[in-house]
Amino acid sequence: MRWLPPDRPSRRDVVLAALWTVVAAGVCLPIALASTPSSYDVRGELLFVAAAQTVPFWLMRRYPSLAWYTAVAVAILLPERYDVLLADPWPWPPLFGITLFIAFANICARTPRRAAAGAWITAAYLFWVYSIPDQRPGWLIALAAIAVLVDVVRMLRRTSRALGRERRLSEDEKARRTILEERARIARDLHDVVAHHMSMVVVQAETAPYRIDGLSPAATDDFAAISRTAREALNEVRGLLGVLRSDEITSDLRPQPGLHDLGELVGTARKAGARVDVVEQGQRRPLRPGVDVGAYRIVQESLANAARHSPGAPIRVAVTYSDDAVELAIVNAAPAGPTQRTGAVGHGLTGMTERATVVGGTLQAEPTPDGGFAVHARLPAGALR
Repeated sequence: MRWLPPDRPSRRDVVLAALWTVVAAGVCLPIALASTPSSYDVRGELLFVAAAQTVPFWLMRRYPSLAWYTAVAVAILLPERYDVLLADPWPWPPLFGITLFIAFANICARTPRRAAAGAWITAAYLFWVYSIPDQRPGWLIALAAIAVLVDVVRMLRRTSRALGRERRLSEDEKARRTILEERARIARDLHDVVAHHMSMVVVQAETAPYRIDGLSPAATDDFAAISRTAREALNEVRGLLGVLRSDEITSDLRPQPGLHDLGELVGTARKAGARVDVVEQGQRRPLRPGVDVGAYRIVQESLANAARHSPGAPIRVAVTYSDDAVELAIVNAAPAGPTQRTGAVGHGLTGMTERATVVGGTLQAEPTPDGGFAVHARLPAGALR
């Protein structure tokens, strides 16, 4: 049986211990001093008897086993040492009798069941010997009820904590899986871009001898080597895509979209009933394919989230082109009426963050003061020359 906790007390424990000591000395001890003379003929030992009744309460917070058996020892010694003046319903002062029940419930709640069973046997013996004979069965039933109730509460708390841990683990695993799935989607999007460029390298290298007159045999061999290397790299990229491909997602053979398709995307949203305003600032120019696709996907997901969580609310899409970046701001107002929330957590924000990160950009998404939602992204422009 473990009497003392093995760990060193923290600062919080020290503060709680000090407060508990103040309660014991400032509340329990005065009550014991006032109630003891009506239960025992203590003569000149009143302070000692009152302090003995207070010690189990003081030990209760940190040492449940020690507190219980100290209370049992005090409960046995007091009636043996002093003349009992009032033995109904037990030969102890009222506060100490209540302390016994609290200490019994405390040890049942905070120690293993074997220790709790030993405490119940001790309590049953104590109340059987020192209580009024007519009330002994009732005390035994009360003790058993306390032990069972405390054990049930402890089991429920342990189950709740275990479920909480499992829920957190499940949520963490779901978040990791979401990130991996989104990265696979990004890889599939970028595959078409990389494959296109590699294919162009192959075509240019293979047609160079026919387009350029007077190539030496060494230059022709170099172009042939470039073509073979590009084909091998293209095959490796295709193999990597096969590893990343999810069986649940079918292959999309359409060209990858970009900000040049923003008008079509907004038009589709408007046909679905959304009120979308688009503002472009700066001079539109070609972007790196990864940035172009990522920007389009961020706007697409933001519009979908706004339609899902704030149906009917106006949406403003702002695209700003600068020398070194393209900035996106998608802001929707608060929903016009109450919306039905589901318990499912979407993957949109995680996906948009991955889209921005993979091209070296940043993304910030947060509620607005008026109850709406705003997504701000800054992606490095990487303009094509």
